[in-house]
Amino acid sequence: MFPDYHADADKVNNMEINRLNSEHSLAGQLTFIKGKGEFPFISIQNKSASAIISLYAAQVLSFKRTSEPEDLLFLSRKAFYEDGRAIRGGIPICWPWFGPNLSGIDLPDHGFVRNSVWTVVKTAAVSETETRIKLRFKYNPHRADHWPQTFILELDIYVGESLTLNLSTHNTSRKILYITQALHAYFNIGDIHKITILGLEKTDYLDKLDNGQQKHQSNTVTIPFEVDRIYKDVKSELTITDPVFNRTIQVTSSHHKTAIVWNPWRYVSAHIADLEPEDYKRFVCLEAGNVATDILDIQPDNSVTLSVNYKILPKPHQ
Repeated sequence: MFPDYHADADKVNNMEINRLNSEHSLAGQLTFIKGKGEFPFISIQNKSASAIISLYAAQVLSFKRTSEPEDLLFLSRKAFYEDGRAIRGGIPICWPWFGPNLSGIDLPDHGFVRNSVWTVVKTAAVSETETRIKLRFKYNPHRADHWPQTFILELDIYVGESLTLNLSTHNTSRKILYITQALHAYFNIGDIHKITILGLEKTDYLDKLDNGQQKHQSNTVTIPFEVDRIYKDVKSELTITDPVFNRTIQVTSSHHKTAIVWNPWRYVSAHIADLEPEDYKRFVCLEAGNVATDILDIQPDNSVTLSVNYKILPKPHQ
């Protein structure tokens, strides 16, 4: 959350943007701007790609290679930019739990870090074609009744020919830290009816729309109806083929065993306030995570990093 500057929020936000630019901007590559909802955004433009990152939720909202006509990521035109609410689209971070909170405390689905402002630790121009940002979410003692253990969560983002996210959990407490997590990527696609997801063939999954029943994926994944699945023991490389946008998206990840595929389809999409009724045709979620039975147990003074690289593959010769 922002500090208690209620008297003149607009003025204070400008001061914060000026401070961030003074300390962390990169000439010709990275600037901080006032985004929607008065949230500070990072705007990146290097020789490979452009990107927009919200410090609220540490959420990549846009990634577009200079050679590509379409953004890699879907962002809802009806997304909320409000304190305490998640932004619909981009790559939200689900942490320290995925799905509903089962503690009995009234907390949001998918954890609390996507509803808070993160701190900028470092920015760097790796080269003219790649920019790095390190963000941090640190344990807040005021959350003790919600999450009793201390931790530091860091996100390294690399914007270049591809997009890389490294989400690192550091257990600074004296007890084992148990978490589930996911990088909830919304991919921008031409038509949900025509895409194919490869790499999940011959894989078991839990069908969340059928009481978590375990089922088997025999062939490639297509989306002809509402889908909400957790795939188990997945490969490190998955791809989305999109004939309408004439591209293939490659998702390469490590340090996890599960992947989630989600699309709400027509009826559910029409009843989600921050989606337009036809938005279900324009995105698919393919998420790398540690969820369901893939629970992480992080020893005291140890760290675990979930790494994901998102890349648009070169088009085949025609």
